[in-house]
Amino acid sequence: MGMITVKVFATYRRILDNQKEITLDVPTPMPTQQVLETIFADYPSLQSEILDEEGNVLPHVSVFVSGRDIRHKQGLNTPLQEGEVLSLFPPVAGG
Repeated sequence: MGMITVKVFATYRRILDNQKEITLDVPTPMPTQQVLETIFADYPSLQSEILDEEGNVLPHVSVFVSGRDIRHKQGLNTPLQEGEVLSLFPPVAGG
């Protein structure tokens, strides 16, 4: 088992009861997909904000493992080790 920190930003915080981060004690290494499923079990409304109907990360959502976009790693198969941080960023608009 290992501790993984999940940080959420902007609109995702309200879904997680206004928390900026949560800590999970899970078997490591654990693929990003399984970490997300663990979070969705407690916060089911977050799933449709992050994944499409096929289970892929929505194109306008950013998912980072220890500061690197999973799109540049192994996608949802990117493993998280003990002590790593999963960061979830909603779409950002500006003008």
